[in-house]
Amino acid sequence: MFLPSPLHAVALASLLGCIAATAQAAPDGRSGPRSIVLTGKAGESPLIYLAPGSFTFIVLDAPIVRESVQVEGRARFARVDPSDLGITLVLAAPIAPTERLALRFTYREGSPESVVFLLTGQPGEVDTVVSVSRPQQTVEACRVELAVTRERCEAQSGELEELKARPPAVSPAAVALAGLVDADGMMVLVWQECRRAKGEFRIDQCRVLAASTWTVVVFEVSNPGAEPWTPAWAEVTPAAGGVARRARAVLSGQVAIPPGGTVSVAIEVEMPGREPEAWLQALHSLRVCNADGSRCLSVPQVTL
Repeated sequence: MFLPSPLHAVALASLLGCIAATAQAAPDGRSGPRSIVLTGKAGESPLIYLAPGSFTFIVLDAPIVRESVQVEGRARFARVDPSDLGITLVLAAPIAPTERLALRFTYREGSPESVVFLLTGQPGEVDTVVSVSRPQQTVEACRVELAVTRERCEAQSGELEELKARPPAVSPAAVALAGLVDADGMMVLVWQECRRAKGEFRIDQCRVLAASTWTVVVFEVSNPGAEPWTPAWAEVTPAAGGVARRARAVLSGQVAIPPGGTVSVAIEVEMPGREPEAWLQALHSLRVCNADGSRCLSVPQVTL
């Protein structure tokens, strides 16, 4: 695709100036082609002079979003034709010297991004070709823009991690559709032995839920330590001897348990298919740890 260079833009402006000059009679005092350099300062709104029946070509040095072009008092214009690199305006009715009609548009990239021109009228004066350019970005400006972009990305990344850490939404319908409870139903036990936890953490309350192929242990865990604790994984080991195995899932009421805080923590353990009389009968030890295993909650006896 052909993209005009700054030299091409100058040549185009000259050509349009010639076209405008030969296509219509020039009244006395008419303005010739002129240039506007945008600074990006707040409130910057350069004036452009229009006259009824006269073409005004705004030539740009970078592509704009065509759909962003807005002209105040559109009914007073015979033509408003935006292109990628320019805007053509033709007034149908005059604009008084005291009036100001806003022309707004947005560049596809770069700074300043959004631009406002004020369209007005002046007897015997009209802008036929207006070449608009923006200053080159300085190294320091680019660094500032990059820093702002990085901060925005980091903030969005943090929000995404928080969303990922939230437990999935649950409902009775979701449980039914997932087939987590079969014809044998589910058993719930409020369990006191869990308070005999070892280590720096304290368990205030616990309950166990069991079905044919799974058991879930729910603790109310208090963190009396000086640092937050984030439970990341758990493992269970049969009390009768055997290999430790990881729990299928560890869910927490919030990402981390703050110092002095109490949070519900659920550990889901996959169990072999079993009859209801075998539910909550298999004795295990349970360990729940942070990611690197440096801080753990240990419960010596849990019935799964």
